Amino acid sequence: MKEYTVKELTRMFAKSIILIIVLAIVFGGAFGFLAKHRQHTTYTAEREVLISHNYQAAPTQNNDQNAQVMADQNLMTTYEELIQSRSVAKETHALLPKKLKKAYSVDDLKSMIDAKSHQQSLIMDLKVESSSAKDATEIVNAVAVATQKELPKLKAGVGTITPLSKATTSDAISKTTPHAKKYLVVGVALGGLIGIIVSFGGIAIKDFIRKNGK
Repeated sequence: MKEYTVKELTRMFAKSIILIIVLAIVFGGAFGFLAKHRQHTTYTAEREVLISHNYQAAPTQNNDQNAQVMADQNLMTTYEELIQSRSVAKETHALLPKKLKKAYSVDDLKSMIDAKSHQQSLIMDLKVESSSAKDATEIVNAVAVATQKELPKLKAGVGTITPLSKATTSDAISKTTPHAKKYLVVGVALGGLIGIIVSFGGIAIKDFIRKNGK
């Protein structure tokens, strides 16, 4: 390998650093711009419903309170599936104002409704995600009412369904994706890596040409 002077090494090192920085900035800017261009925000509104029986009734041989509670808890996963069914989506659609009926089909609502239960709990979490906080809030409130009306038709002996506090627009949780900062970091890292490869690759090629040119 050709021996380089301190001046030559300093010049090559400076050029490499400049190239790495330039490519890091270019790629970081490009990835950041791409993220901003593709960025969108969604809003999730949530409302809870209580599904239970009258456990205060006097227990008898066939009406044990603990057994009834456990039975209701075991059925919560079944209720999840029923709430996410087309029947509840159809009733939800019927409860919406005209504007939202036109904006969302029954199939749209079916894909938007998310029901989740928790172990040893009779509370069902209802969630709806939309590009509008207001729409998500109105829909999830309609889902709670639709659940109250439709679930007893879909499952006998379901008990009492009580929608809890109404969802409000201000409580809707926003989520913006993709994250511009993450794209920026990836772009800078990728640009820097390419800069390193190009710089040292260029030095190796030049050294090879000089060596074989003699």
